[in-house]
Amino acid sequence: MEYDYVRFEQLIQNLLEDMYYDPDDLTIGEDISHIPEVKIIFDGYGDLEDEDEDGEYRYTEGGNTNMESYAIFLHKDSLTEEFVFPPHDVYAFTFGSMLQHRPKEEVCIYAWHDVENGTWDILPLEDRLSEDNSMNEEDVMKILEGLYVKYYA
Repeated sequence: MEYDYVRFEQLIQNLLEDMYYDPDDLTIGEDISHIPEVKIIFDGYGDLEDEDEDGEYRYTEGGNTNMESYAIFLHKDSLTEEFVFPPHDVYAFTFGSMLQHRPKEEVCIYAWHDVENGTWDILPLEDRLSEDNSMNEEDVMKILEGLYVKYYA
């Protein structure tokens, strides 16, 4: 199915601009969505590639605090009356913790926030759907439009 990417981006951006956002208090994995049917988490900072004082190449994972990554989770039941997004299982590893995604129930959409320029780069929906997902583009757009009507229209 063809979907309207511009409309998709607008609907996601509404959710992002309405989240609880304190740039000085971002915690990876914490739900900061303003509405209970959607989960939005801060997912970390962009990687930084620059040079040290000797002109040598330097790579710092998560070192670009100007680029913030967010994961937006939409559940297949998000339009159900009184639905509240269920918590995810979280698994701890030596390198950190990892949230257990549920592709049969939800889709995860990623967005990058360029803090300096105040812009958003929302990854296309088709990049986030696979045969593991129970939802398709039409389902996701229906949920986004329904949430828009409920909260923003």
